[in-house]
Amino acid sequence: MEYTKIVEKRKGVDIGFTTSNIRPIDSEGCVGASGIDKSFTLEMVLKLAYKMENKPNIIIKAGPNAKWYMKICQKELIEQEIKKQKWRDTSSCLMYIIEWDE
Repeated sequence: MEYTKIVEKRKGVDIGFTTSNIRPIDSEGCVGASGIDKSFTLEMVLKLAYKMENKPNIIIKAGPNAKWYMKICQKELIEQEIKKQKWRDTSSCLMYIIEWDE
């Protein structure tokens, strides 16, 4: 995790929904309409995110056998966005909040 200053891991939470997902440059690693190959490691997803001009600060693993998703959310709005998703079951999600080492 050489590109990051801080990586905070949270269990059972997510932000946004399917329209908030960001695709990596040249759709590298993408599978289907959105999401990144489930066989990728966190380190591999971080490398994809680091290549992007507008680096995502949220990385989601939607479940043990699910794809990865990258998103952008202002740091001060993350808690508010998490609360908006309480209507659905996010118990299997892992959310990584990234602070990039610029």
